[in-house]
Amino acid sequence: MQNLLLRNSLKLFVAVFITAAIASWTERIQFLWYPLMAVVIVVDDNDEHTVQAAISRIAGTVLGGLITFVVHMILGGWVGVLVSLLLMIPLLQLLGWQSALGTAGLTAVMFLMIPSHAALNWDYVFNRGLDTVVGCVVALLVGLLFWPHNSTSVLKSADRSQRQALQIQLQAYSDWLARRRSRPEPLDPAPFTNALQRMEQLVARERGGPRHRALKRSGWEQRLRLWQLVHFHWIAWERLMAGLPEQQSRQADLLRHAVGELQRQLSGDPGPTPGRQPQRWLQLAQQLQLPLLPLLALAEEGRPLHACLGGLNRMAPP
Repeated sequence: MQNLLLRNSLKLFVAVFITAAIASWTERIQFLWYPLMAVVIVVDDNDEHTVQAAISRIAGTVLGGLITFVVHMILGGWVGVLVSLLLMIPLLQLLGWQSALGTAGLTAVMFLMIPSHAALNWDYVFNRGLDTVVGCVVALLVGLLFWPHNSTSVLKSADRSQRQALQIQLQAYSDWLARRRSRPEPLDPAPFTNALQRMEQLVARERGGPRHRALKRSGWEQRLRLWQLVHFHWIAWERLMAGLPEQQSRQADLLRHAVGELQRQLSGDPGPTPGRQPQRWLQLAQQLQLPLLPLLALAEEGRPLHACLGGLNRMAPP
């Protein structure tokens, strides 16, 4: 949290400093307020929001300036502000720019505070819009400069830790069925879910960032979808395993075989996904007096889990 706060603070400081330096270096920017306001609005704590904020800021400034200029030729003061906002809302909704309403409204308020009709002319509107674009461009460039470069390594680490946790748990089930230890407790879903959410956030950030093409080529989006399916089917599979009777389950060779197949899929020795074999599970239920429906449900959850683990195995992390 402290590193993130420091990075965001440095990002805003650098963007403001560069914008102020540009305004001091060139005589074209008469009002530093406009580019600095753009920087503050565009630079976001969430890196993936920077581009969207810049687009909304530019669209809101242009549309707000044009509507304000037209209205200012007829009305002034707060009446002009009200009329401008009433015209902006349906127009922005029509164009699909609802997120630009805040900046468009702010532009209308600022421009309509100019008392003279002559002061708010096309030249003023164009120059102030250009000033705002300068701030947006600086904010975007600084955002790219501070864009995190460790997303791939964090994704690989999360992927590796997930696989290790499943391998350890499957080995525990194998030892339990071989009578070498007691029944293992199901994995705590909280760390499993948190790791998956972290992967989702990283992929979403990279999808909206400057390396979105590299993300598509890397296959992390497909790998994330496989992990989402594994997460769903694993939790259901473990719940069914936890509900099976202790003594009878440890005598079931079919259960040991199913766990072994999952282990091989995860460890790098993939095999074909087993087909539906209800007759074998029916025989097992009759021989060991096990409940049939949970056994059939366990087999059905094991098939997609087996297939997804095999997909993860074939699609090695880039």
